[in-house]
Amino acid sequence: MHIRWLLLFGGIFFSTQLVAQESVNWANFNYIKASNGWLTSENAAGLDKLSVDKISFIEATFNKQNGDFINYFQSDNSYSFGASTESFYRINKLVFYGQMQYTNFSGKNMGGSTLFNPGFSPFDIVEFADSTAGTKNMEQYYLTGALSIPVNNNLTLGLKTNYYTASYYKTKDLRHTNDIMNLETTLGLSYSFNSLVDVGMNYYFRKRTENTSYQSEGNTDQQFNSLISYGSFFGLQENFGNEGMTGSTDNNPLVDFIHGVSFQLELFAGNNFNIFNDLGFKWRNGYFGQKSSVDIQYTEHQANKISYKGVISLNRNRTLHQLSINFDYEDLINLEKSYSKSTDEGGNTTILYFGKNQVLDRVHSKASFLYSGNINVNDNNPEWLINAGISIWRRDQLSVTYPFYRRQDIQQFLATASLKKNIFSNSNMFSFTVGAQYGSGTGTDKEDGQFANALKNYATLDNILYREYEFLTTRRASGNAAFRYTKAFPANFKIYGGVGFDYTKAFDVSYSGNTYRKVALNIGYIF
Repeated sequence: MHIRWLLLFGGIFFSTQLVAQESVNWANFNYIKASNGWLTSENAAGLDKLSVDKISFIEATFNKQNGDFINYFQSDNSYSFGASTESFYRINKLVFYGQMQYTNFSGKNMGGSTLFNPGFSPFDIVEFADSTAGTKNMEQYYLTGALSIPVNNNLTLGLKTNYYTASYYKTKDLRHTNDIMNLETTLGLSYSFNSLVDVGMNYYFRKRTENTSYQSEGNTDQQFNSLISYGSFFGLQENFGNEGMTGSTDNNPLVDFIHGVSFQLELFAGNNFNIFNDLGFKWRNGYFGQKSSVDIQYTEHQANKISYKGVISLNRNRTLHQLSINFDYEDLINLEKSYSKSTDEGGNTTILYFGKNQVLDRVHSKASFLYSGNINVNDNNPEWLINAGISIWRRDQLSVTYPFYRRQDIQQFLATASLKKNIFSNSNMFSFTVGAQYGSGTGTDKEDGQFANALKNYATLDNILYREYEFLTTRRASGNAAFRYTKAFPANFKIYGGVGFDYTKAFDVSYSGNTYRKVALNIGYIF
């Protein structure tokens, strides 16, 4: 095995033989993966729809980002690098899929949220002072394995597992260290009734844990404050100390369990036209804190999610037209637990819970429509690729610190278009891509009120609220361009290198800058 890999890599550097254009297999991994909706479904039984016997790639990437048109938890000066590999492989009637990826990120001047993904979390913990912003680093590891197993000519079983882990930490007080673990597993089946109808279904399970700890290593007299934001930067202020949601002696996990089921239906009208449908339902519940009699569980949350993915495909005259339709809807409720803590003369601590208060009702919804035109397809690689699409995203949330509340609604609209051209010359392929995006939004940044008269018992960070609202709703235009060169060698393998550039310009901004830039480099090996 090792000798075979050495020979393949050695051929990259020592082979001088030219390969005629007609003998080169220019199969495009992304085209093959996107050409059939089953291949990106959660149901791994659909892997048997793979149109080739095998295709794989290994890639290394480097990205540099600069600019001040960013959200409140992002960096205006960052870079990342990594490596990934992805593969489809058919052995007799078994089809395997695998993916591995490593990413290393470093960003300067980062403050705001101390959580890894505040959009997913049922609450946020936000630094009060801009002066505490510093460098944050992150390492991420992905591992995916999937397998489809045919039982007979009609029935296929599938198994898929995704494992993800990350370490995310800040190097300036108030410091935080986040360790994230995410495990997803799906079990599915598909059944082909005839040449006109295929159906499938799968069970889905996900467990996600984010352990966050806080510490201060500098001036111990300095006071650090955080906002426990129940939504829209409205909630309670907490001072850093030994205890609490940001306590130095506590290691509070944010835990999620998600169960779900999805149903697939593919309809055919001849060999050239088909419609793939995937409808999913998920049920989410979790908590923040410790599940024990001596440690505090601060919150509980639950959510219901509905998702739909549809792909309409027309394949004729070496041209594949696809219309992808996606819809997601999630309604999440977060509850704050009321408790008392007591310590007896022997030093034993007891936590007594006596109620729950709803502090967040949040609805996320998103719909997107994308047209892809793959023109003059040879060897599973289009000469032209045209993409055009729109997406609409909305967030509605009600945050409560009884008897006070804050409502917010945000809608965001994005339109995208891109054009890619592949030019073939003997054993060489030159790829040029240009694209553009326009976005804007609207909504209500905040509507504060109260259910009853009372003294103020909440805290806010309205300056960050206005910044996030502006980032999500202000008009912006983006442009991107990329170039990639691919060289084919004997033994049917190829190497490539590419460079890409993205530029974003925002209009009428008041709370942040108005530009953002990204340069991306990649080099890879296809086999």
